[in-house]
Amino acid sequence: MNRLSMILVAAIAALGPALGDDVPFAEPAVKNDASAVTLADIMGATQWRHIKLWYAIKAKNWELLDYELGKLTDTFDRAATLYHYIPIEFIVAGVKPIIAMREAISTKNKAKLETGFAELTDACNACHRAAQVGFIVIQTPTFSPLTDQKFSPTQSAQ
Repeated sequence: MNRLSMILVAAIAALGPALGDDVPFAEPAVKNDASAVTLADIMGATQWRHIKLWYAIKAKNWELLDYELGKLTDTFDRAATLYHYIPIEFIVAGVKPIIAMREAISTKNKAKLETGFAELTDACNACHRAAQVGFIVIQTPTFSPLTDQKFSPTQSAQ
């Protein structure tokens, strides 16, 4: 079983009854823990990965794409582990484009990567709307705030 399948299975097993909270998914599995990472913190990290993925796609930096997609998977895994009330259909909607992007990386297919990226972006926005935070709209980046990172593939820094 691959890692994304394991995340999906764990997420299904972890789902509990929905809460009547104002932001339905933002209730952590562990309550009253001041050191707990918030869903907003996890999504902030996810947003950075989303930006980096886009610029790695544009630069056809296959190694960086593979790395950032792995890190994005890690952040989704953390969200599903810490926040058991995220409805499974939103987890599946986010996992499907990640799987497609993994396949596109292995075949170096930029067009399929861009399609997967658009589907991932749509999945993010659908989840935000369902979580009653639809005012958080994710889009394809229009410029990189990461001016200290070179996205074109080159030899590693020495």
